[in-house]
Amino acid sequence: MINKSLINDISLYSYLEEFMGVRSWKDIIDMLRDILTGLHSIHKNDIVHGNLHGGNILVENEGDSINIRISDVGLHGSVYKKSSNRTYGVLPYVAPEILKGDPPTKASDIYSFGIIILAIEICIGIRPETIDGTPNAYIQQMARCWHPDPLKRPTALELYDLLGSWSDPNKSESFNKFVMTESRREIHPRANYTSRLLHFPDLNKLL
Repeated sequence: MINKSLINDISLYSYLEEFMGVRSWKDIIDMLRDILTGLHSIHKNDIVHGNLHGGNILVENEGDSINIRISDVGLHGSVYKKSSNRTYGVLPYVAPEILKGDPPTKASDIYSFGIIILAIEICIGIRPETIDGTPNAYIQQMARCWHPDPLKRPTALELYDLLGSWSDPNKSESFNKFVMTESRREIHPRANYTSRLLHFPDLNKLL
């Protein structure tokens, strides 16, 4: 059965390409928090998404507001179950431990979210340099999501609360910094974000 509410939704990639130039940093933070709301709900039920990227984030644009949905939920099931030793995904979003053969975890979802933060800026590559003018707080939390030790990555709920303080002028000095650093970004025209089988048999020898 098709969910009719999803018919008019567009992917995060398409949304960024069409609307990014007119969105403020507050809009960006609110959008990221909406994604975190969905991700926390998934994790709270001990489910790992396992293939989180902009193509699986659906945006319903209602003019002054947007609704965010995370699709393809439940394909990897419980955090306690490893159903396959094959790795699928969009390479820039796949955590390094997954490429080495570990099963998807909540922490690997957070890594993918960190790449989504970056994708909102330039949508290309793994851990590239950030664009001039990006607030330091944004860069720092993006880097935390990328931490090589999965146990040191923040949770979806922790990030949700932190980003909430960024968008509240009464709670954080960071709010003014975001207001002052409005910038325009676009998706790289040659970016490829399609999930596919990732096979790197010699990766463990290199890492």
